[in-house]
Amino acid sequence: MYPDFGVGPRNLRLGLALDGMNPFGNLSTNHNSWPILLMIYNLPPWLCITRKYIMLCMMIVGPRQPRNDIDVYLTLLIEDLTKLWEDGVDVWDGNLQQTFRLRGMVFFVPLMTIQHMTI
Repeated sequence: MYPDFGVGPRNLRLGLALDGMNPFGNLSTNHNSWPILLMIYNLPPWLCITRKYIMLCMMIVGPRQPRNDIDVYLTLLIEDLTKLWEDGVDVWDGNLQQTFRLRGMVFFVPLMTIQHMTI
């Protein structure tokens, strides 16, 4: 669908995931944590889901679930991902000793994430 993006071997393909959890394991507490994770899908499948290559880009904490306000929390992340997709960012390649334009796209968003975002 985007041949100019697919040609660049250094362009990032990212997966976005989020899920709420109760960090204390006690259902009677009213504290929630929502980790927002980005996974790099340019890697082989057995490396994509290892801790070393998963980025915790945001943590939403509070006394209750974000529900319909999740878009308020994700606004800055969406702005950064939009810039990465539309304009890209200049990145230094230490191996080749030159700068290149890095672009990225959210390649995959799990169904569970979409369900949480539309609550």
